[in-house]
Amino acid sequence: MSEHAVMKRPLGRHEALELMASAGVGRVVVSEGALPAVHLVAFALDRECVVFRAPTDSPLAKAALDTVVAFQADRIDRAAQTGWTSTVTGHASRVRDASAVAHLDRLLPDIDGDGAETVWIRVTTEFVTGLVAERRDHTGRPAGPDLPYARKPPPVA
Repeated sequence: MSEHAVMKRPLGRHEALELMASAGVGRVVVSEGALPAVHLVAFALDRECVVFRAPTDSPLAKAALDTVVAFQADRIDRAAQTGWTSTVTGHASRVRDASAVAHLDRLLPDIDGDGAETVWIRVTTEFVTGLVAERRDHTGRPAGPDLPYARKPPPVA
């Protein structure tokens, strides 16, 4: 092994969700017209569920209604060749309970502020996978501050 080799390792459920929670932006994958469609969204984790807003009449809001979707977030440093990726697969459903919506509005304020009507969508985390690429020294220990999660991510809500 070279002095600072890049090593890849799988992430466990808890670590994958912790890293995902630190991303803030991710990709939801739905089926639109029997084809995969990827949508970039601001999101948060709430009790191990991914939550995000979508415009009420958007293709995303329609496609993510009571179906199975995938959600992915990552942080990659191409120059250092380090980073992580986390993916969840689960059931998407619209959040309709007024107290739950109020909680989510506080958790992830609407940053667009364009006045468009939105709906909240919750994705369960039934399957969680992840991978981290990190630099290791000759002993196999993490090498230096270029770790993809050197800053402690916020705890999963």
